[in-house]
Amino acid sequence: MFTPPNFAAHSALNKISKIMARIFQLQEKLKIENTVEFPKSNQKISKTLKNIYLMNLEDETIILAFYFVDQITKKLRIFLNLENSTGILIGAIIIADKILNDYPRNIDKYQLASGLKKQQLIEIEKYFLEILDYNLYVTEENFEKYQKRVQEY
Repeated sequence: MFTPPNFAAHSALNKISKIMARIFQLQEKLKIENTVEFPKSNQKISKTLKNIYLMNLEDETIILAFYFVDQITKKLRIFLNLENSTGILIGAIIIADKILNDYPRNIDKYQLASGLKKQQLIEIEKYFLEILDYNLYVTEENFEKYQKRVQEY
């Protein structure tokens, strides 16, 4: 069972981790199987979330990543679960960080945060870009919708 860490100082990450916990509960309850395989991390998602917290990502990056997680899981027709969540979340954060920051974090930071290998992270990023048809544009309205979803959770 996944227990979300408390990141009160980083409200977006705190709320996203609670949303993920709820998704994991539903997935477990409904016994939903995923057909798409993602590289598995050797660490628990709660450790990955704590490591992401230590990276001091901006709320906007977390919210944009949440938007991409939603788009990717819809396009692949999969649900987040304990096995795929690290790869999906880190891949979405890497893309969001590159979009929003002139100097995004080095891939090595994401390697340390996720427990995944550098080549796995590169492959996840390329795969997500293909899934999204390289369409990374998010309207202000969509961003605000996701921001509101996170704030209201």
